[in-house]
Order: sequence, then C-alpha cells, then structure tokens
Amino acid sequence: MVSRISRFYIKSTCSAASRWSAIPLTPIHEEDEMDLEETNIYASPSTTPFAEPTIEARNAAVQSHISSLTSHFKSLAEANPTREHLRLANTMITIDHASSCLLTAISSWFKWTQTHYHQQDTFGQVDFPGFSMSKWAVLRSDIEELSEALTIAIIPLIETALELQTKASVNDIRNAMSRYCEQVAEIGREAGGNASMVDAGFEPHEYEIGTAARDLLFETSQ
Repeated sequence: MVSRISRFYIKSTCSAASRWSAIPLTPIHEEDEMDLEETNIYASPSTTPFAEPTIEARNAAVQSHISSLTSHFKSLAEANPTREHLRLANTMITIDHASSCLLTAISSWFKWTQTHYHQQDTFGQVDFPGFSMSKWAVLRSDIEELSEALTIAIIPLIETALELQTKASVNDIRNAMSRYCEQVAEIGREAGGNASMVDAGFEPHEYEIGTAARDLLFETSQ
C-alpha cells in the first residue's frame, strides 16, 4: 500500500498518481491532480470529496443499467430465441450477477468507512514524502476512485450494446467488469490483511468477489 499515491491526496508530479491510471476504465487527468493541495482531504467530514448518496447513487446507476440491458436481451431471446440472442441474454445474466456481487462488497466497505470515520487513525498510517495518511483514508479513496471509474466506463458501453446488440459490444462490458473485479479483489485483499480493520468489523467479502470472478472467467472461456 505504500507505493500507491491517491490523486485525492497530493499534488503529484508523476504521470501515474492513481493506481487506476493503469486500468482502462476511465482516464485520470494529470492536470486535475496538479491542482490539488498536498493535504489529507479527509481531515474533516466537510472535506470528503463524495457524500454518501453520491457513492450509493453511482452503484445504483451501474446496477440499474446492467439489469435493464439484461432484461432487454432476455426479452429479445424469448421473442426470437436464436443462438445469438440466447448467448447475449446468458452473458448479460452472468454479468448482472457478477456486478451485484461486486457492488455488494463495495457498498459494504463504503458503509464501513462511514461508520469508522472517527476511528480512522487507529488502523495504521501510510507514509509519503512530506506527509502521511491513514490506511482508512487509502481504503476510502480507493472505493471512491474505482466507483467513479466504473460508472464513467460502463454506462457508455451499456448504451453501445443496447444500440448494436452484438456479441462484441456485450463482451466489452464483460471485459470492463472483469478488470473491475480484479481491482475490487485487490482492495479486499489489502484491507482484509489489516488485522485492526478486520477486528473492527471490516468484511473482505471473499465469497462474493470469488463468485463474481468465477462467473466472469467462465464467460470469458466460452
């Protein structure tokens, strides 16, 4: 965790300030990073970058779009059960289930950070040149960045799949969700390896993440 520097915390001089910049979900703009002060924005509740309804709204929007597309392809397959339509419907059913599992984990972790805001300094610190921040803050920032990245990436892919209704367009959604699953799993492993967080009730959600990974891997192998 020491090597990761969040764009929410520092004015960065490097081009890869965010861990998500290497994941093709959404671009992280360096000019945005350069405008931030070198401070911990979680020093008080009023400086939190995303209020709770925003995170919950992002998750709800993603799941709603995925579920709507799933329903569309299921209806299409029922009306005209060609091999292609059945394949599209089955793939979206799998993506829908995987998304639900992953967003359950993310929502749970976000609520945990909300509950433990006032205990954030008890979970350890991460040191950077000239300043440090709590591991609680790293977790919170990871959740917010990844939720934002998924929302920006996945909704346009869903709109494209609805328009094109092709295997390739649906596969683009699955591939993005697979990358998202990998990053959710990484957050769970890191925070789940913090004994003080686990003792305070942090749940790694290994079952849900594992289920999503197996679902998406199965679809990839088809």
